[in-house]
Amino acid sequence: MRNQRIYGGFKPGESFSDALANDAGRGPVLRVLPVGRFVMGSGAAETGHRASEAPQRGLRFAGGLAMAQNEITVGEFRAFVSATSHQTDAEKAGWSASYQERSGRFVKARGVNWQDNFMGDTAKEKQPVLHVSFNDAASYARWLSEQSGKTYRLPSEAEFEYAARAGSSTAYWWGEGSPEEKLENLTGERDQSRSKRRWNTYFEGYGDGFWGPAPVRSLKPNPFGLFDMSGNVSEWTEDCWHESYMRAPESLKAWVNPGCELRVIRGASWGTSPAEARSAFRQGVLAESRSARVGFRVVREL
Repeated sequence: MRNQRIYGGFKPGESFSDALANDAGRGPVLRVLPVGRFVMGSGAAETGHRASEAPQRGLRFAGGLAMAQNEITVGEFRAFVSATSHQTDAEKAGWSASYQERSGRFVKARGVNWQDNFMGDTAKEKQPVLHVSFNDAASYARWLSEQSGKTYRLPSEAEFEYAARAGSSTAYWWGEGSPEEKLENLTGERDQSRSKRRWNTYFEGYGDGFWGPAPVRSLKPNPFGLFDMSGNVSEWTEDCWHESYMRAPESLKAWVNPGCELRVIRGASWGTSPAEARSAFRQGVLAESRSARVGFRVVREL
C-alpha cells in the first residue's frame, strides 16, 4: 500500500519504459526516484559558490516521480520529429552554435540542427540530442504525454538537484574535487581534442577519454542509477530564471512566472568548468537558445 501511495505501484530504483501509441515504440527508460530530504543550493564556504545558489533551504522529496536514466538521444528525438513533423527553433532560424576545432570556440553555424553533433556533423543515434531549445524539449515531453497517456514534463530545477545529488551533500555527488575514477564526461586535465587542444580550467589528474558529448551511458551512474547528471551535456529544466532563492517555493515544484524569457539550465557539459559541475550550479538562458553543450531529459509523474 505504501509503494502504491508513494510510487504508484513501482519500487524505488526500478527502471521501466512506457509503450507509445501509433507505432511510436517505447518512451525513454525511466528510473523511480526514492523519497528523501536534501538541502538545495550551496553555502558561501563551497568553492565556486555563487549568490544565485542561495539562500539554502531544506526540501522534502515526497516521491511519485521517475526520471529518464539518461539524456534524450538523437534516436529518441527522431521518433518525435517523424511522428509530428516538429520543426525545431534551430531549423526555423537556420543555425545553431557548434564547436569549431580550429579556433576552439563555439560559433554560429548555418544549417546545424538536432540531427547534428557538437561539431555540426551528422550525429549518431545514441548521442544526446543537441541544438534543441527549451521550447523543443517541452514539445517532446508533451508528445510523450499524448502518446503514453501519462504525465511527462521537464524536471523542475529542485527535482534535478535532488536527483543530481543522489543523497550527497558535497559539492559533487562523488565528493569533493576530482573523481578518482571515470564517472562523468567532464573537463579533465588529461583530456585533449583531435588537434591536441586542452582545457584551461579542469579537474586535476582527471580524464574520461571524450572531447565532446559521449554516447549516453558511456560512464557510470550516480547512486540513484542516473547517468550524466553532472556532465556530458547541460540540461533544460522547467523553471524560469530567478537571481536567487529568495521567496522560492517551499516545494520541489517548478518556479514559473508567466511570460518569462529565461529558463534554468542544470548540470555541467563536456566543455564547462569544474565549478559548473557542482550539484548546486544553475544558470539562466533564453528559452529559444540552442547549442552544442545543451540537451535535456524528462520526468514522468507516477
